[in-house]
Amino acid sequence: MIRKIALLPAIVLALSACGDSQQVVDDDVTTDVETGDVAVIPVLESVSRDAIDLEFDETLGVCNFSADGETLLIAGVADGTDGVGFISLGGEQVRLNGTELGGPDAISVGPMMFSGDYTVEINRDEVGGEAGMESTSYDATLTLRKDGMSEVVYGPGTWECSV
Repeated sequence: MIRKIALLPAIVLALSACGDSQQVVDDDVTTDVETGDVAVIPVLESVSRDAIDLEFDETLGVCNFSADGETLLIAGVADGTDGVGFISLGGEQVRLNGTELGGPDAISVGPMMFSGDYTVEINRDEVGGEAGMESTSYDATLTLRKDGMSEVVYGPGTWECSV
């Protein structure tokens, strides 16, 4: 009887370790393992400027993050905002707002943007290359967080900004 009682805490500890959750993005295949404690993040879908109901101020520049041939984030300045971005989750466009002042400069260096439960952060290289006429391209990754609990990193990809 004493041995059974001593084993009970070890069994409970082992079972609670099985409750961890992760979302893994590998070669365009996403695997979700769900538990009650961790927010599960939907997979980002391709977003198009044609589907966005907002005109960016082209004179201040527009940036986009692309990975594996798909545009996953479009960001820029519009209507006097400090920055606005768009992603697509579950077939719906999600508007993101900039978290810091700075307008186009803050977007170009790699913004952190938020919308409700989601936070998107671009981490780009310091030095970029010319991507085209009046455009600069940087190697980058995009991190998508939900509720500050779970995150998925997309990349390597490209953060391209036009002026």
